[in-house]
Amino acid sequence: MEAYKFETTVQKDGVIQIPEMSRWTDRRVEIIVVIQPSVAREAEALPSAAAFIDKWRGFLAGNDPDQLRSQYLQEKYK
Repeated sequence: MEAYKFETTVQKDGVIQIPEMSRWTDRRVEIIVVIQPSVAREAEALPSAAAFIDKWRGFLAGNDPDQLRSQYLQEKYK
C-alpha cells in the first residue's frame, strides 16, 4: 500500500482536483478528506491578550497580595 498527501481546495461546484493523478488511471484508490479549520475560526476561538486583561483586570483590586499571602500562611500554620 502506498500513501500520498495532497493539499487542495474544494471548488465552488464541489470538484476536488488532485495533481499528478493520471499515472493511477483505472486503479482503485481510497480517499480520506480532512477539513482544516479556517483562519477566521481560529482567530475567533482564541481570545486576544487585550480581552483577557480586560476581563481579569482588577480581580484582586483593593487587596494587598502580600497581606493576603501573609494571612493565608498564618492560618495554614497555626
